Amino acid sequence: MSRPYLIIPQLIKQPTWGGDYILKLKRWDSSSDRIGQSYELSSSSRLAEKILNSDDLQSAKNDDHDSIPISEVEPVNILIKLNQAHGNSFQLHIKHGQQSDTWKPKPESWYFLEKGYISLGLNPSTSIEEYKKTCLIIESQVKTLSEQVQNGSIDIDNARSQAHHFIQEQNPWQFVNRYQIDQFDLIDLSMGGIHHSWEENLENTVGNVVYEVQLNVTDDESTMRSFDQGKIKDDGSIRPITIDDYFEHIDTNPKHNTFEYLTRTPDGNTLLKTDYYVLEKYNISGKQPQQTLGLWHHIYVQDGTIELTSDETTLHISKGYSCFIPSRVESYVVSSTKATILVTHSP
Repeated sequence: MSRPYLIIPQLIKQPTWGGDYILKLKRWDSSSDRIGQSYELSSSSRLAEKILNSDDLQSAKNDDHDSIPISEVEPVNILIKLNQAHGNSFQLHIKHGQQSDTWKPKPESWYFLEKGYISLGLNPSTSIEEYKKTCLIIESQVKTLSEQVQNGSIDIDNARSQAHHFIQEQNPWQFVNRYQIDQFDLIDLSMGGIHHSWEENLENTVGNVVYEVQLNVTDDESTMRSFDQGKIKDDGSIRPITIDDYFEHIDTNPKHNTFEYLTRTPDGNTLLKTDYYVLEKYNISGKQPQQTLGLWHHIYVQDGTIELTSDETTLHISKGYSCFIPSRVESYVVSSTKATILVTHSP
C-alpha cells in the first residue's frame, strides 16, 4: 500500500449534456454514448494494482480484475471530475454549517481546461419574486411536455422544440450574470449559496470543459435546481427541480454575487486554497522531487507525459490521466522533458 497507483477513470454518461471530448482526451475507443464526466478521484475509485502505464488502462476501465478499491488504501472525501457540459441546470449548494434536513454542503471549484460560457451569481437588478415566478412557469410547461411525450401525444423532437421556444420567451437568464470564460480561469464556489451553471454557446461547440474539485457528496444530497435548461431525456423524463429550496438557500448579498468575489488568481504554484482542498499546478522540465508531508496527493497530467517514481514503483502517465499517492508515501519524484501537472491534496 505504500506506493503510487494509477487511477482507473469512471466514465459517467450524461445523455442531455455530455459529448466525446473526454474519450478523445484519453484516446479511448469512442462510442455513441455522450460522456459528461470522468471521475478522476472519488471514494469509489479503483486503483490499478498491476498496470503501471496509463496507455494500458483502457483494458481495465470496465473490469475490477487486478484493481483494488481506494478505500482499502486510504479514506478519501474529495471528488475530482473532468466535465464536458453542453449546458447544465441553474443550481446552488447550501453554505457549510447551514442547517437543512434535506441538503448537505458541496463546496466545489472549477478550473477551465478550455474556454467556456457560464452563468454565475444574481444580476444586481434581479427581483427574486419575478425570478422565482419565471422558474415556476417554466417548470410547469416542461413538466406538461414531459408527460405528453411519455403518454405518446407528442414526439420528443416536438417537445424539445416547444420547450426551447417557451423558455426563450420567458428568458430566465435575465436574472443572472453570464460570462465568457477564458482557458485556465478559476471559479471558486466553495462558500456555497451562489447560483451557478454551465451554459450553451453556439460559438463554442465543445461546451464547458472543466476540471472540478469538490467534496465527495452526491447531487441528490446537495444540488438544488431552479431550472434545467428545458432538457428532456429521450424517454420523456426530466430531472427533479427544487425551486422552493433553491430560493430558500440562495445568497442574495450583492457583494457575494460578483465575478471578482468568485474568481481566484494563482499564487505561485497554488491555484486555489480552500478549507477543504488545495489545488496546485507545476510545470515539469527535468526531475522534480515532492514531499507529501503526511497527506495523500492526487496528480492529474494536464499536458505532456510524466514518469512518477516512489521507492521501487515507477508509473508512466500520459495527458488526461491521474494517479493517487497515499499519505504513507513520504516522497516521490516527477520526471518529464516537458509536462504540466495538477496536484490536489487536503489543506
